[in-house]
Amino acid sequence: MMRVLTALGLIISLSFGTVSCVSQKTFDSNKEKSEVIMDKLNNSSWVLKRIDIENRDFVPTEEQKELELNFVDNFYSTSDGCNGIGGEFSAEDNQVIFKAGMSTMRYCGEEMAHLIYKVPITQTKSFQIKKDQLQLLDENNEVIATYEKKK
Repeated sequence: MMRVLTALGLIISLSFGTVSCVSQKTFDSNKEKSEVIMDKLNNSSWVLKRIDIENRDFVPTEEQKELELNFVDNFYSTSDGCNGIGGEFSAEDNQVIFKAGMSTMRYCGEEMAHLIYKVPITQTKSFQIKKDQLQLLDENNEVIATYEKKK
């Protein structure tokens, strides 16, 4: 009886370990087909956590609690904290292409400089998703910005 319980405990432990490893898998757009890349981004929303190329964390304020990056029907939309930005995105030959599209033209003076987070999204060539984090990468696979899955 003791051997059965020990064996059962071992099987259960290994099962949880396997599930844990599978859930930590990284999605890397450099290794996926265009359709899979588009499916992974479409109908998803993310919240800015950090502009890595500027070594700058997003700091929420009372007026600006978060900055979202949304993907719907092959279009993206976001904000830099002052102006809205959006356009089309596509995937081709394992690369993500963000086309500059519409943008609001609100004046953002120096008094707003600390609230503005300009992510150079059109420099994105690929991305990876690890757990609930989306990292936009440039042509050198350097992280441009990090987002978390919107809950």
